[in-house]
Amino acid sequence: MSESLNSVMEEFNDDPIGSMRKAAEYFEQNPVMYTHPISKKTKAIARIGLRATYFLPANDREIRLRMLQAMELVREAFGEKLRWIVLEGGKVKEYKPTPLAVESLLDHYKGDFGVYMGSSDIENAEGLQEFQAKFFCQQYFGPNVPVMDAFEFHVPLSWSISNAEQGGFTGLAAKVADILQPDWGTAGFALIILMGHMNAEPRTALYPVLQRYPGLDCGDALRDTNEFPDGMGSVNWLTWVSDKLLLRIGGREAARKNLREQPGSEQVKVAELDWGLLFQAGVLPGLGDNGDPGTLPAYQAVARTLKPLRAPKARGFAISPDALNADDEEDGKIERRAWVARFD
Repeated sequence: MSESLNSVMEEFNDDPIGSMRKAAEYFEQNPVMYTHPISKKTKAIARIGLRATYFLPANDREIRLRMLQAMELVREAFGEKLRWIVLEGGKVKEYKPTPLAVESLLDHYKGDFGVYMGSSDIENAEGLQEFQAKFFCQQYFGPNVPVMDAFEFHVPLSWSISNAEQGGFTGLAAKVADILQPDWGTAGFALIILMGHMNAEPRTALYPVLQRYPGLDCGDALRDTNEFPDGMGSVNWLTWVSDKLLLRIGGREAARKNLREQPGSEQVKVAELDWGLLFQAGVLPGLGDNGDPGTLPAYQAVARTLKPLRAPKARGFAISPDALNADDEEDGKIERRAWVARFD
């Protein structure tokens, strides 16, 4: 699989527009497989797709309302492709095209509150999803215990291509961002991971792909929220940053000035929002090649501009087999921090 994957990605890096449909077909038909070392059972644990993630402070009812509104927008965009829904603490149920009872949901769940929707058959809700939308609102314990809420959705590349006239993935991600107005968020290529496979061993199956193609994001926004109450993580093709965070580096104009000083900044488009800035690293999302972040100079320029805003605890997903087998787990922590800093 790896040779074919490398061939497809090399073609995409050389001619993203021309090879877009071929790459989309390959990504959907060839998920990343993992064989359990003991049971020897093999299953698909990840696929390459487009993902958007957003992080918001967990402190009021208004944020939960915005989460539900964003979910409605995603449901409308995906239509029949979302086949099941589960509320936090509940059971998987068949999706029915009726609006969520927003007020009753807000009033019913006073603590942790999540909504998950997926595209598989209902009996395979734990399987790898082509389409998915989910958010999780943390229980708020006060300003002395900062936590973040998170919203995430992902689609196959082919969906964005076939829906280009309606804005595709980019348009949907931008609309969700405008509703949520997050502290920060990112969107672009990502390894979409099977729910429940966050333990270390499957990560080693993803490690070679992540090392070779730095444009791929990876992780689980809902489980990463405790890392970002005081800053952001890695950048992607689209990176939203709120004025609240930008003030730490002097505001919008200071951020623009810093960006102009970075190599590759001529490829970056910066858009003004009512609540912050959007950094777009190139016309199309990129993959990079051979583990060299220098193959994505626009990503590098954005990362260097926003590096002072990175959360001290920000860590990535990638762990090598060597680090997994090491006696000192510090090796794994070093690799995870290095992955977040790969564009520095």
